[in-house]
Amino acid sequence: MRPSTPATSAPFDATRHARLSLEDQKLVDGARDILMRQRALNEEEAYTLLSEMADKRRTGMADISLQLINITKRLTV
Repeated sequence: MRPSTPATSAPFDATRHARLSLEDQKLVDGARDILMRQRALNEEEAYTLLSEMADKRRTGMADISLQLINITKRLTV
């Protein structure tokens, strides 16, 4: 399992996003894009939803993003 990245329920924060490793940024961006397409959300809404999901499950943004990406892949095969 990946080390967790602290999550907050704050809206999209470019500074916070920039502090993530490049790998984690790619995961968060991928999950955000999935939410934007599936739920017709804008970038900020999708990022906020990811953050809330991470907070609720007490995990990091990268972890919840990886879970969302993996579940989406399984469901769309």
